[in-house]
This record gives sequence, structure tokens and C-alpha cells, in this order.
Amino acid sequence: MPRTSTQFLPNSRILSLIAGITLLRLYLAAKSGLVFDEAYYRLWSLAPSFGYYDHAPMVAWWIAVGRFTLGDNSLGVRLLAPLSAGIGSLLLWRTAYLLFSDTIADRAVIYFNAILIVSVGSIVITPDIPSVFFWGLTLWAVAELRHSVDARWWLAIGLVAGLGLLSKYSGIFMGAGILLWLAIVPSQRHWFKSWQTWVGGVLAITLFFPVLLWNANHDFVSFTKQLGRTVGEEFNPSHFFELVGVQWLLMTPIIGLIAFIGVGRGLMAIRRQTESSQVFLIATSLPFIAYLMLHSLHDRVNGNWPAPLMPALSILAAWAAEQVNRPRLNKWAVIVGYGIGAILFIEILHPFIPIDPSRNPAMLTQGWSELGDELIEKQKETGTSWIATGTYEHTGALSFALRGKSEVIQMNERIRYGFLPSPDPNLIKRPALFIDWADEGAGFLAAHKDCYGTAERIGTVSRKFGDTIIENFVLYRLTDVRLGPAVYNRHADPGACPI
Repeated sequence: MPRTSTQFLPNSRILSLIAGITLLRLYLAAKSGLVFDEAYYRLWSLAPSFGYYDHAPMVAWWIAVGRFTLGDNSLGVRLLAPLSAGIGSLLLWRTAYLLFSDTIADRAVIYFNAILIVSVGSIVITPDIPSVFFWGLTLWAVAELRHSVDARWWLAIGLVAGLGLLSKYSGIFMGAGILLWLAIVPSQRHWFKSWQTWVGGVLAITLFFPVLLWNANHDFVSFTKQLGRTVGEEFNPSHFFELVGVQWLLMTPIIGLIAFIGVGRGLMAIRRQTESSQVFLIATSLPFIAYLMLHSLHDRVNGNWPAPLMPALSILAAWAAEQVNRPRLNKWAVIVGYGIGAILFIEILHPFIPIDPSRNPAMLTQGWSELGDELIEKQKETGTSWIATGTYEHTGALSFALRGKSEVIQMNERIRYGFLPSPDPNLIKRPALFIDWADEGAGFLAAHKDCYGTAERIGTVSRKFGDTIIENFVLYRLTDVRLGPAVYNRHADPGACPI
């Protein structure tokens, strides 16, 4: 049953942990460059909108706020990611406290900040970050409703659930989870008769309505792209085992094991009784879990997709740890979890793990500024006026590295850039410096030969970390480049160019 105490904040030890790790994440966010997706989402923030080709708009809004606050730099772009993890940890503590006890709440916060999706993931800014934040806030608001039996909490639930939908479309599964919880718990079914329940739902839909309208006015490109991922071609259960294994590792091995125990015991609790905190956590998570499992039977589930489940899984793991009652297991869960996080933090600042630099995630952020400076010199040497790319990764990374020193424009997949003003036609008429991965540039140009007049190979450049070559790029001088219109048309050929 819900607790009757009204304690809102954790003890000084947990507050110090939250403050310390938040400051550390802010430091790492400032000292490391952007990964590809972050740099791409930064472009979104240049023109805040209610919709984009790839995702819902919240990540662009968050980046715009950070850039306005601290400037167009790594920390400005990422500012709200570490801060949201810190605020989310406080509200996670309150949620677990209402559902169980202060001991479980303390452990839940400790586990939550050890999980790699949170500990390392909240250094960077992606759509998953606001999605996790608002999913956790929705759990908290429902826990407050369950605790207080005050119908006004439905308005707060609708607010944060709607913001979750604006973060990532998977937020719809939280709404389904709340409805499932109300349906299977007899003591909660009375909320179906409360007008506040339905007003909360209407509030969530109202907040999301501009995104619906944007899609309706832009050929439903964003919905089509995301829903296209739900359709599989053939039955392949190997992806299910990959899903389980990857999530186990991302939660760190011991915490992941304890979390799976918590999920298993929570599922059994649904069979034994319906009014319990663990049933609440399982029920609100179950629709999303079910979807991920079904998806994994025909296609790969990306490691970041289950990220919104981490608040609930952290609490379930903390509850399961108390049920198992093995102090040494809990001790080693924390040591291993934070130990792995510490190694990765060091790797971000000073890559040292002996693996191929081109395959090392920590190397994704290194050397772009220096490469940008080299490209500016190449432009002067070759008489080119702008930089052409063939991938959104290079478009975002080089746009951030150069920041106004030169225009960076992707030749294909123009559908990604409908939110930006059309490139200056006078600029496009001038020769361009084309850059691509060394082993892919010639193939790209051959496949897109209608997009330019002539292509002269200039040579190669390298992105480096110190004296270590991370990856090589090939450069071409292009003339008469023809860009397709950046329109949202889901039926258009993404590689087509006007002839």
C-alpha cells in the first residue's frame, strides 16, 4: 500500500551523489565533442518546429534552450541532458519512496545512476533523454495520485505524459500502461468515472496535437518513418536474445540480473494480487515491454529504445534486492556498475581502450574541429565555396565543427532538411568540396551522377586523435551540383536530383 509519510527529498548522502554525478556529467559534456546524432539534432534546433522527419520535436527544443543559455558549444547543446538526469533522480527517489520505503528509494537512485543508458547516456542529448525524463515524471505523478487519492493529479499526469509524447512517439505506451493498471487493479477502476481522468487524457492529446497537425500538413513523413520500423519481413527470434543480452549489459551485469529478478517477481505478483507497488510498475511498463519483445521477433531492437523503462526497472531492481536480501550482491552491483561507468568516463576524455579507432565510440567525438580547419584550407586551395556531403552524420558533424565558416549541405536525402531555409542558389552554382568516407565516396558519386556535372578527385584527409588516425576521407571538387528540393514527401526518391 502507498506510504503515508510526506518526505519529499532524500538524505544528504543521496543528494550529494546526485549533485556530484550531475556536475561530473556536465564537465564531460563540456569537454567532449558531439556524436553524430547530437550534431544532427543541433541542426534541428536552428529552426525549432513541431515536427521533423526523424522524431518528435522535444530534443530540438531542449538543444535550443541550452544553446540560448550557454552558447553554441558542446555544453550548450547538451546542457539539459545532465540536468534532466539529476532532476529525474530526485523525482525517482520520491516515486520509490511513495511506492516502497526510503531504503528502496535510496537504492533505486544509486542503481539508476549506475545504469549505462543513464550514467553515460545522459552526457549526450538525444530524443531518449527527454523521453526518459518525462516517462519518469509520469510514473512520479501517478505514484502521487496513488498516494494521495487526489484526482487533481490527473492533470499533472496528462501534462507530463503529453510532454513525453512530444519527446518520442513511444510515449504512447505509457498511456496504454496507465490504462492497463487501472483496468487490472479493482481498487483503481473508480478513476474511470472521474472527469479529471479524462481531462488529463485530453490535456495529453492537446499537447501532442500540434505534432499531429504538423504530420498531416507534411505528408505524415515522421509517423511513416517511425511506424515503418514496426513492420517485419520474417520471423527471427535471435533478435529477442540480443535484446535481452544488450539490455542486461547496459544495466550493468549485476544490476541487470537483479532487475530481471524484479520483473519476474512483479509479473508473478500480478497473478497473486493486484494492489501492490510492483504491480503498478509492471503494468505501466508492460505495453512497451510487449511491443519491444514482439518487434525483436522480426527485427533488431536498438539498444537505446528501451531507455524509458529505466526508471521503473531501477525501482524494481531496488525492491528485488531487498527481497533477495544479499548485502554482498548489492555491494558488488554498485561497485561493478559505477566501476564500468568510471572506465567509460575516462575513455570519453582520454581514449585508451585498445580497439580499432574507427570502431571506438569514444573516438566519434574526436578530431572534427581540426578536420574542419583542414577543409577550409582545402577550399581555398581548390576554389570551392561550400562543402557537400552524402550522409546526415557528416552534415551534422561538420556543420558543428565549422559553425558558419562554410556552408555544409547534404546532396541526397533532402527530406531531412525541410525545416531549414533553402540553400542560396548563387552559392550552389559555385564549385563544392565533396567529402565522404574513403571507401564510399566513389560509390556515392557513381550512384548520384545526375546530381553534379564534373567530379575531380582532390585527395584524402584524415580525422585524428593526436597522432592516431581515426578514419580517412576522400575529397572531390564538384561542379554544377543540383540539389533536390528539401520537401516532406514520403514517396519521393531520397537520392533523386533535378535533371
